[in-house]
Amino acid sequence: MPSGPRGPAGEADEIAAFLATAGVARGARILDAPCGIGRRAFALAERGYRVTAVDPNEVAIGALRARVPAELAAHLEFRHASHETLPGPPVSDTFDLILCLDHAVGRGLPEEDTAFLERLRGHLAPGGFLVLDLLQRDFFASRPRPFAYHVVAGLEQHEFRTFNPITGALDLTWKFYQQEGKDLRFRGSSSAHLRLLAPHEARQLLQEGGWHLEAVYGGWGREAVSPDRRKLILVARPAARVK
Repeated sequence: MPSGPRGPAGEADEIAAFLATAGVARGARILDAPCGIGRRAFALAERGYRVTAVDPNEVAIGALRARVPAELAAHLEFRHASHETLPGPPVSDTFDLILCLDHAVGRGLPEEDTAFLERLRGHLAPGGFLVLDLLQRDFFASRPRPFAYHVVAGLEQHEFRTFNPITGALDLTWKFYQQEGKDLRFRGSSSAHLRLLAPHEARQLLQEGGWHLEAVYGGWGREAVSPDRRKLILVARPAARVK
């Protein structure tokens, strides 16, 4: 039986604990967009959530679909959508929670981020909310790391990083390899140019996309924001529409 990606169990437990504290019960419908290489989607489905995971990377989505175990098939679905239409599912397909992890905004033009955030609003069920996971600019300014390596479901992801502390820009290049016995077969590559946003800049971006920022944390344990924290976790709900 094919096995799915396994991310760090500690992080998955932290996310699940964060959701539980926020009142997101197991069985809730979660949209994970973009889902990347699917580690969080698998982990949340294993913990009883119903997850729809969407990403523009067609290669990764194809590999992930083939590795959904039978016991998770009713809780986990992978979909492909273009960057311009992400998250892709019909507006009638709504969710109790939308997760945008691994710096889902700040990758393109500000107006593209605004359009993406506006599209997300149409996929939120009444009472639902958005959780945005961003990389922390101050953390990367003090801790440059040129290379990272992940293995998920037989798919190796090699990540190369360059950070500019003056502009706050983080350049990433990913190369994907499929494990075939002792060999690796190159499957493709992608890259991203990220704008690492300060909390007030992230709040402004959310406002422009029609969201109200409720809280910002330095991690899934609701820690205070500080330069020692790698991430910003932002919680937002749809802003009231002006009539």
